[in-house]
Amino acid sequence: MVLEAIMLERNVTRAAANLSMSQPAVSNALRRARKLTNDQLFLKVADGVQPTSRMLAIWPELHRSLAVIRASIAPQHFDPQSDPTSFRIAVTDSLAAEGVRDITLRLRATSPHARVAFSFHTNASSLDAIERGTLDCAVGMFPALPRGMHVQGLRTDHYVCVMNRGHGLVPEMTLDQFAAASHVLVTPSGMDLGSIDGWLSLQGRTRTIVSVVNHFADALAIVADSDLLTCVPSDFVTGPGQNLIPHHELVVRPLPFEAEKLIYKLVWHERLHTHPAHQWFRGLVAEVCG
Repeated sequence: MVLEAIMLERNVTRAAANLSMSQPAVSNALRRARKLTNDQLFLKVADGVQPTSRMLAIWPELHRSLAVIRASIAPQHFDPQSDPTSFRIAVTDSLAAEGVRDITLRLRATSPHARVAFSFHTNASSLDAIERGTLDCAVGMFPALPRGMHVQGLRTDHYVCVMNRGHGLVPEMTLDQFAAASHVLVTPSGMDLGSIDGWLSLQGRTRTIVSVVNHFADALAIVADSDLLTCVPSDFVTGPGQNLIPHHELVVRPLPFEAEKLIYKLVWHERLHTHPAHQWFRGLVAEVCG
């Protein structure tokens, strides 16, 4: 358990606090583990510790085994009205406007002693956090999933193009005009290319991206006051999130080329698959975001 806490926190002091142990006690346990494995296990760095290759090798089985032990002694019944359980989830930006609010309010109404903590989502960071155990589940698009993950489809959507109401492309937009225009790209990871660029490449086209932002609301605010275009999931501009943007300044148009549907998924790890409290919470998330 000491190794698990240090691995998750990457800091001996925080690990001790989470275990309700003193720092010397945690350091002594780490010293015994180093002697047992004949490896340093963790090396000091500027902001804490980093695992050695030996620690990384034993971590998956260690973490899985502890999860199995916890599950075997955990209560087999979850009472949402009385059990004080904490849940940790990440929700992709295009659903966060409605999802974060509705999950919180639904949890408050149905499980008054529970707590939920939301994390910033990218496909890679959420999968890493779920694997490490610092996140219970995540809602995103997840084009690929590693072994040990469970997935539930929630809903589908599609991208649309959004522009200022006074833009010259408002009446009609061709593929040539779309490719020639300047765009705002939304990507939580900060990468310079998105799904739209992949689909454009199939048409032998590229586009000019002049701004990369992390949130769809920021892109819409920029587009409302400029001649730039942006592409967002349709539900973001027609669903509950629309009250966050200056809708009267915007026009929505279909993409002038073939594009795949977006599939939102709920993802969690095998170690929480049969946990009663987390089964209940995932049902709540699926109902809210489905």
